[in-house]
Amino acid sequence: MIKNKISALFKGDQRTVLLLKNIIGSFVIKGWNCVVQLLLVPITLNCLTQYEYGIWLTINSILIWIDSFDIGLGNGLRNQLTQSLAVGDKEKGRRQVSTTFMMLSIIIVPVVLCLLGVIHCADCYSFLNVDKGKIPNLEGVLMVSVAMVGATFVLKVIGNVYLALQLPAVNNLIVAMGQTIALIGIFALSLFQSVSLLQVALIYTASPLLVYLLSYPITFTRYAYLRPSLHLFDKQELGGLFGLGMKFFLVQMSGMVIFATSNILISRLFSPLEVAPYQIASRYFGLTNILFTLISAPLWSATTDAYTKGDWQWIKTIMKKMHLVIFSLCGVLLVMFLLSDQAYHLWVGSKVAVPVALSGAMAVYLSVILYGTCYSNMLCGFGKIRLLTIVSVIQACIYIPLAVYLSGVFGVIGIVYALIFTTSISAVTNKVQFEKICAHTAKGIFNK
Repeated sequence: MIKNKISALFKGDQRTVLLLKNIIGSFVIKGWNCVVQLLLVPITLNCLTQYEYGIWLTINSILIWIDSFDIGLGNGLRNQLTQSLAVGDKEKGRRQVSTTFMMLSIIIVPVVLCLLGVIHCADCYSFLNVDKGKIPNLEGVLMVSVAMVGATFVLKVIGNVYLALQLPAVNNLIVAMGQTIALIGIFALSLFQSVSLLQVALIYTASPLLVYLLSYPITFTRYAYLRPSLHLFDKQELGGLFGLGMKFFLVQMSGMVIFATSNILISRLFSPLEVAPYQIASRYFGLTNILFTLISAPLWSATTDAYTKGDWQWIKTIMKKMHLVIFSLCGVLLVMFLLSDQAYHLWVGSKVAVPVALSGAMAVYLSVILYGTCYSNMLCGFGKIRLLTIVSVIQACIYIPLAVYLSGVFGVIGIVYALIFTTSISAVTNKVQFEKICAHTAKGIFNK
């Protein structure tokens, strides 16, 4: 009986079956990755002091900026390649992959060189509010980290290729393997009495690079029809990749201002010591977002495929199911809040104290994120993101001054209040636009 029910799950249209297989695969892989990320926190705290750990979290926020500086080409490739494969044009798909690899290489080299020069000449200690006596080699840590992330920058497009192939589980596997190698390396470091921030940074940044280097030949042997080549670089493909890609880039950069500057703001406005409790609360409640991503990540490319083929019934049905997922996860957030003190103690012991008010605000913030992301993933799949782009830029302009003001009134928790307010704007506009598009009443900016 159970066997028949399981078999029934994998019957139906090809898109839904592929979506379901990737969701199940992603659950297993991301489940392991969640365990790895949770273990990395206490093990890293065994290697570093809370002050050093706060600095590493702040540096990691800067690295996320670099990792995202692809002018939207990664997401542009994801949509364009999905469309090419949906109509069976593999030759065009290979040109798109080749053009993306080339453009990303052209972008990252001068960016990394400029950043290395800035790190060498600028007063990084003052910018990050770091005590030179406690961290004497900050310049070296930053340089090594930037160089490693720069090298990974181009190769991570492999993940976008798998996303376009509607195989997000494989992309998740690559990320999980990088995290796992980092965990093994950090654990090995923790066995030594003297561990430096530079060693920790090297392991964290070199691990994903190693995995992508190994993934490249495997990927383009399996999917040889997409193997990048210098002679397949095509300027004509840049129009499609950049046209949609630049919109994705603006959304991405605006999101970075909102999501990745919090650590830097806390370090500058308060102290690196305050970064750790904020990040621990963020990672704890962020587990629901990881769980949601497991389910929703395959929707992007599947939605592009459905939209290209005009399958509106499938789109509407999937959204109804996503509403049930969001409602369930909000219940999970409530339970997590009620058990947060016990969870923190079990996770990091007494090394870091997280205020109850910070936990409550973070739970509310994650519920808003889940709601807004549900609709934004579908809009990105449609390629209708002009309104999302404009709203994202407005949010980015509002966030930092609002965060500075509210942190002056409420302390670190004011940062979270600012996040809740700014992300609520896009949550509302995303829902309105999605409903208009599905009802075929979208006009003007709502249909671009």
